[in-house]
Amino acid sequence: MQDMTNDPSLPHHPNNNKKIRIPTLLALFFIGIGLAFATFAGTRIYTQYMTAKISPMGVSQQTLSRAPSTFSQQKKIVYGFLPYWTIKTAQIPQTLTHIAYFSLTLGKNGSFLTKQDGELDLGWYTFSSTSLEGLRTLIKNQHQKLDVVITMMDADEISAFLSDARAQQTAITNIKTLIKTQPINGINIDIEYAGTVTPGLRKQFSSFMQSLSQEIKRLDPTIELSVDVFADAAIKERIWDIPALANSVNYIVVMAYDFFRSSSIQSGPVAPLFGSEKNRWDTDIAQNLKAYLDLVPPERILLGIPFYGYEWQTTSSDPGALTYPKSGGLATYKRVRKLIDDLGLREQWDSDAFSPYLSYEENGKTQMIYYENSRSLSYKLDLVNQAEFGGIAIWALGYDGENPELWTVIQQKFK
Repeated sequence: MQDMTNDPSLPHHPNNNKKIRIPTLLALFFIGIGLAFATFAGTRIYTQYMTAKISPMGVSQQTLSRAPSTFSQQKKIVYGFLPYWTIKTAQIPQTLTHIAYFSLTLGKNGSFLTKQDGELDLGWYTFSSTSLEGLRTLIKNQHQKLDVVITMMDADEISAFLSDARAQQTAITNIKTLIKTQPINGINIDIEYAGTVTPGLRKQFSSFMQSLSQEIKRLDPTIELSVDVFADAAIKERIWDIPALANSVNYIVVMAYDFFRSSSIQSGPVAPLFGSEKNRWDTDIAQNLKAYLDLVPPERILLGIPFYGYEWQTTSSDPGALTYPKSGGLATYKRVRKLIDDLGLREQWDSDAFSPYLSYEENGKTQMIYYENSRSLSYKLDLVNQAEFGGIAIWALGYDGENPELWTVIQQKFK
């Protein structure tokens, strides 16, 4: 999740359709490059490769500059993470297919934490209180699914947990009890490890997920299991062994955000679709997704979508301006819209990032915000449709406030 991750960032599944499409895609690759040089001066070759690799419809900067498409071959999953701190204010539109309560935290012994540092764990407390009763009724009436997110974020705790077979079995037993006693439809595992990754640790995590999957299927085969991974997990050596996990879960949620964060020394997009011609960032969504498509059937991928950005005090109003230390902070879409309305700000567009940004003066200081709006979101949804991904996963419900435009574009794209 955006305020938890420490880096921004699928065996190959036999697929008859994929086998048929590979020659076509390779042909399109070479045709695409030829057309790029003939028609679009200066088009980047890697973008053409992305175009050929993902879709015969084409996902390039030229394509995205045209009118957005409304193409969709199947009903998409719209998975919304609902943090305990936004339960009372978040919109739950019918566009959502899944609502994932965030979160219950596992301790290193496999038990759910009810207290942390002597204080009540608010995730556990909220889940155990009457706060969810109205939400459960609404979800049932709207024929949506309710998932529960199980989290671990501390590197030492994760290492201790994964090295202890008894702790893992305790966790599986507790998750099964949760499924038996609560009206839920799925489990999402959000274990984010920021320490040194070893082959042993990766194997232990994969083994835990495989055992959890088998136990859940024996208990109730209708329960869905998903896992959250960093955007670059198919490229870098992370805790997540993507091919192994793909055999255990229904969906892999690619957290394709936090490429820039509040601590970044330079302002930039939270979720850049493509690379920067000016080398302002060294990785992007398209580059990372290419790697997943070699490992996971596309319908099993949910693309993480941010309903937020970051704001900083910067040295100038230019895109990518340097930031002042410790000036960064989260900027929800709700906050951005309020600033635009209250201050009469004009949204600006970073054509490198396919992302909007704001720049304004406050008390003699230059402030800059990079965020997502309906336009940048529409391009990402085009990618989801054209690549035939399973859908999207939103972080986080409630960050949009009462503004409808993000939901409008999702509804339009996923008709």
